[in-house]
Amino acid sequence: PRIASYPLLSPGGLDYIDHHAYEIEQTSDRSRSRDTIGILHRIRGDNLVSQLIHEGKATFACSIVSPWCAYRSIETALGVPLQVDDVLQLEQLVQMHTDQYSYPVMFQPLVVTNSQVADIIGLNSHGLDSIWLEQTLNFPTGAMIALQPFWNAKTVMQSILRLKRVTDDSLRSGSFEVKEVNEKGFYFLVEVASELFDCLRNPDSFEHRNSIYSMALTQGFEILRTSYKDRQVWSEQQNLKLLFGMLKERGLPTWEEDDFVPNQVVAALHPHVVKRASELDW
Repeated sequence: PRIASYPLLSPGGLDYIDHHAYEIEQTSDRSRSRDTIGILHRIRGDNLVSQLIHEGKATFACSIVSPWCAYRSIETALGVPLQVDDVLQLEQLVQMHTDQYSYPVMFQPLVVTNSQVADIIGLNSHGLDSIWLEQTLNFPTGAMIALQPFWNAKTVMQSILRLKRVTDDSLRSGSFEVKEVNEKGFYFLVEVASELFDCLRNPDSFEHRNSIYSMALTQGFEILRTSYKDRQVWSEQQNLKLLFGMLKERGLPTWEEDDFVPNQVVAALHPHVVKRASELDW
């Protein structure tokens, strides 16, 4: 429950009606430095948040928090948001100033007001729930009018794969098994034999480790291909919604389509590193 004088657009929130949403996706680019995080902000639907952004009264941003050293800052996004059908979006590059804080580092994507916004009357065209209609809304400077939960910057594999050590004899040495978990936004639980688990946690070769992750993700995508074609089955799962949107953005087939080939899609997301023949030890 939240007591405020203005509505908030957030996952699972009640202030906006269905199909209005604030979504984010972590983006990547091999040309970026390792201390740069890419965030693609999206406002879905024509609503009060998108209206304030269009009017220059609000902006996309990201809060950066390092709890161990009491560091906190809010970085605002640069550039002009792009309107694509009913989605307003903008990619933000967050430069992490690692000399000012220590890990772990948490990120919270936001939309914040640039100045005080006073005496807005809630209308149907704002996408608001009925409790805000005909109400006078006032937004102070720096008000968070849309937000996502705190998250650690992760790759697709890290966000949708969870590893679990298996210490009994149910798995052969060096093997793993992938299962879907319909909790916490959906993820694939990768049960890993004990020795392999230790190798993944402390790898001699990151290329070899990433190849095993790709194998696990391929198995997970095969589960999506065979069991999750029906949108009603997966559309309420946050991780699957983000993954689906990311595949669409990159022009890759989704598990709803007949040309979705799991190993090819995974290779497109995480290309394998191929060494020269002289560097191979076999």
